[in-house]
Parts: sequence; structure tokens; C-alpha cells
Amino acid sequence: MSLLNKLIINLIYLNAAILLLPDKLKPILIFLLLISVIFRYFKLKKKPVLQNRKYVASILFFIILVVSCFYSQDTFSAIKKVETSLSLIIFPTIFYFIAGDKEIINYKTLTIVKKVFIFSVLTFLLISFSYFFATEPYYTFKSTLVHYSNLVNIRVSMYLIHPIYLSIFVGVAMIFCLQIINESNSKKNILFIISLLLLIVFMAILSKKGPILSFIPLGIFFLLKNTNKKVYYLIPVFLILIVSIIYLPKYKDINNFGELNNLVNKQNEQNSSTGIRLQIYDCSIEKIIKSPVFGYGIGDVSNVLNECYEEKNPILLEKNYNSHNQFFSIYLSTGIIGFVAFIYFFVFVIKVANKKDTQILFLLVLYFCFNMFTENILEREDGVILVSFLLSLYLFENKQVIYD
Repeated sequence: MSLLNKLIINLIYLNAAILLLPDKLKPILIFLLLISVIFRYFKLKKKPVLQNRKYVASILFFIILVVSCFYSQDTFSAIKKVETSLSLIIFPTIFYFIAGDKEIINYKTLTIVKKVFIFSVLTFLLISFSYFFATEPYYTFKSTLVHYSNLVNIRVSMYLIHPIYLSIFVGVAMIFCLQIINESNSKKNILFIISLLLLIVFMAILSKKGPILSFIPLGIFFLLKNTNKKVYYLIPVFLILIVSIIYLPKYKDINNFGELNNLVNKQNEQNSSTGIRLQIYDCSIEKIIKSPVFGYGIGDVSNVLNECYEEKNPILLEKNYNSHNQFFSIYLSTGIIGFVAFIYFFVFVIKVANKKDTQILFLLVLYFCFNMFTENILEREDGVILVSFLLSLYLFENKQVIYD
């Protein structure tokens, strides 16, 4: 294997462990991988056939997003948001140039990516928890459990991550654990079962409704789909998640999942987290109806929503809430054209996953879609990097190499 190939593979592994990198280094790592891949492609004498349809499907939405900048009144905000979303075009471009190349993307590479991702997430969780427990004055183990989800977002400036996004990372690591356990009968499975248990406990500690509720149907689907491989013994593992959510200590002893019961009974408080989301959704739908064709442009969505918040509930203005739904946000930004392009991408990925019989790609795209119903995960660097990297990696991975 050439030195350049080894460099690219190791850069891919580093991107799988990107949670451990300081925030300022993440763009540098991604850029290095992009430059290395493009340089290698033009250096090759025999070049793999470029998979243009996959590439167009992957970047079409981003192009429409850029176009929406031209009719955004707040140009500065538009440019900043596009800059945050650059991974939506960079990662598809990276894997477009190495698609189907078994020297780079093969079973071994993908297996190591999953393991690196799992252990990088676990490393971040365990080290950060231990650090907070050791350094926060007067903190007991219990109080560290209670405050951990807030501490990861405010305590270490180089590694700030919102607890919802950290929960999404944990959910992806859980999916990878399930697949590794399912595919292998090795004694090493015990390591991944323990990893899965730890990840479940941290998911409960973070206690974010969206990522947890998004994972549950995938877990059920996984068990039903793989009953012939006797993974039913994992059912008790999922019960641990439920028990942890109920019994682990919480901030002010408030269990956010209790709001869902109030929602069913139509008793939700207006200023609870769920009540606020419902008001945000009302404003989003109201504004979508007023401009259904082109939307408002990516730079103006926040201002448009704030106008509605001021009328409905001024408390919503205090934190400048986004739409808390990626699909609403896309429609508000780009109108029907961008929305259709976005939906087309996910339908396309699901079709590819079914055609290639790639269960992991199917699970990942559903998990991200479910989370998008409650969070704008493509509008923060942590979310957009995670989604674009993993979906591009598995979308462009092929079973054989095709050359010109």
C-alpha cells in the first residue's frame, strides 16, 4: 500500500474520532482529507468511474441552500450558515473521488471506522465525566450525574458540545455496537456489550428525549430483523435504558419524559420544553404557508421566526430559538424546491441501502431523520459533520471497483 493511501485511510479514521478533536482543529482535519483525496485521484493512472448520480443527489440541496443566500436580506447570517454547512458538500466530494476503491474503502476500513467511532465517543464521555467529578468544587458523584449534560456544553471551551448532539453521537455508537455484536461470534463481543451498556447509561444521563425516542424504534427494528441470528439476548440491554431514564438522579428531580405524558393528556405547560417546541412549530408552519415557493432565504429564517415569537409568546425571543425541526427549517430557508431536494436525498439513500443490502446505512439514515423531527442537526458543526461524514462514507462504498 502506498504512503498516500495510508495517509488517506488514517485521516478517515481521525475523522471517525472527530469528537476528540478540539473544535478549531476539526475543519483542518477535514480539509487535509479533501486535499489528499483529490491529489490522489489525479495522480492515479487508472481512475475509478465517478458516481455522478450519487454525487448530484448528495450536493443538490446544498447548492439550493447557497442560491437562497442571494434573496436573503441578512447576507452576513446567510454566509455564516452556509459556512457551517460546508461539510454537506466537502464529505460527498471526498468519497466521490474514492468511491468503490477497495484500496481505501473496504470491509476492514469500515470495521475500524466503527470501532474508532465507538471508543472515541466512550473516551470523551468517560474522560469528561471524570474531569468534572474531579475538578468541580463540592461535586459528589450524584451531583456530577445530575449536571453532566450542562457541563459538557459550558465547562471546557475547546470541546463544547450541546448535550443533544452528544446524545446523537452516543446513539450512532450504539448502532455500531449492535452491528458488531450481531456480525461477530468472537469472544471480543463482551467488550462491545460492555461498551453498549456504558453508552446506554450515558444516553440516560444526558436524558434528551429526541435522540432516545429516535433510537428506540431502530433498536426494535434491529431485533426483529435479526432474530434469525439470535440477538434477542440483547432485549435486557434495552430495558436498562428505560430503567436508567426512570431512576438515575435528575436536575431538580424533573424527568423530561414526564412532559410527553402531559402532551398526550393535553396538559402541557406553555413554557415547558415540549410546550415551547409546540409554539415554535406553530410559528414555523404559519410562516411556511405565507411563503411556500421560495421560502425566506437561509439568512432570514431566524428573523422571520422571531416576528412570530413576539406575537405569540415573547419568552421565545429570549433564547432566539430555531425551528427545532430540520424539515421546517429547510422549507423556511429554500421553499418547496429545497425541501423536495432534501427529501429526495434521503429517499435516494434508503433505496441505495436496500439495493446494496447495507443495513447500517439504512439504520443511520433513519436515525438521523428521526432526530431531524426535533432538532436542526445540520445547523451546528457537530451535527453536520457527523451526518455528512457517515452517510457519504456508506453511500459511496461499493462492493466492487469499476474502472474506465
